[in-house]
Amino acid sequence: MAISKHKQFMLRAIGLARKAEGHTFPNPLVGALIVKKGKIVGEGYHEKPGSAHAEIIALKKAKKKARSASLYISLEPCAHYGKTPPCVNSIIKSGIKRLYVAMKDPNPLVNGRGLNLLRKNGIKIKTGICRKEAKRLNKVYIDVYRHY
Repeated sequence: MAISKHKQFMLRAIGLARKAEGHTFPNPLVGALIVKKGKIVGEGYHEKPGSAHAEIIALKKAKKKARSASLYISLEPCAHYGKTPPCVNSIIKSGIKRLYVAMKDPNPLVNGRGLNLLRKNGIKIKTGICRKEAKRLNKVYIDVYRHY
């Protein structure tokens, strides 16, 4: 059975995230890619705490090609200020039309807020693509928030 294009792109995003294993704690491992007309036009991953998030790196690489494109990301985009501003703002400004997310962020500062803001701004969202793989990738991060 052939693997779907959505699963292929999400597995690529998860593979990008793995490049930072052991370097992002207490932040999660996150990979992102922007796809337009079936081609990857930008990609990135979160490298270390305080550095640009995966989706911001992908957006910078895609530039104007992000308009009307799809964003694949291994974890829900943040919707709060930390060491960096909320990623949802940049996603909205970029003109991304579709978002594919492996899993919601268990952090109570995010947990659904990022997805809700993006939906309210007209971005179509599909969650759960490669959820098992994403959960395995961020097991330590997820365990931290199980106590909330």
